[in-house]
Amino acid sequence: MCGRFAMTESEEKVMNDFQIQHSEVLLEPRYNISPSQDIPVIVQQDGMRRLETRQWGLIPFWAKTPKPMINARAETASEKPAFRQAFRKRRCLIPASGFFEWAKEDGKKQPYFICLQDKSPMAFAGLWEEWSAPDGKIVKTCAILTVEANSFLQFIHHRMPVILTPANGMNWLDLTGTEVSPQNLLMPFDSEHMEAWRVTRKVNVPSFDNPDCIEKLDES
Repeated sequence: MCGRFAMTESEEKVMNDFQIQHSEVLLEPRYNISPSQDIPVIVQQDGMRRLETRQWGLIPFWAKTPKPMINARAETASEKPAFRQAFRKRRCLIPASGFFEWAKEDGKKQPYFICLQDKSPMAFAGLWEEWSAPDGKIVKTCAILTVEANSFLQFIHHRMPVILTPANGMNWLDLTGTEVSPQNLLMPFDSEHMEAWRVTRKVNVPSFDNPDCIEKLDES
């Protein structure tokens, strides 16, 4: 699964990397993004790519009571009732600098920060929905798609988010599917281009959000 991530890039860089034409977000560095928080997402509607915010934890539009889901399994998202309409009609990108996962070490859970070696731009493949609350409020939500972990990450966790480059991201947002089938994009990212290191257990607390979250742990 993917339950925490960081997004430290500037708004200008994200706008340029993903060719975003309109932004409703003031991006600031975030080092410990957690479920239920509002997160930046890239959507494409009427041919325009927009940077917006949505609550992390997808609520299907037909749900009578909210049970937010932060992840969707890529292998079954196109078939599951909770995700299949969003998979066809409401795909998004979630810009990120890296993500956290926990490995069991000496009987304890040790957090790792995981990112691309060259720090090149990336985003997670996501799905979005709009749910009408009983009071009439429209709640905009999203989920991150996950796949089996690649060989590099299997020692930490058996799942990982679907990581897309800006080029593949454009294909993911293309609902026509004329260039690339969306299912063909939902693959584990290449192990050779990833790195990971231990970080402080303070990231276990969602309110702890500063650059120390992604600093390499001093093993001495």
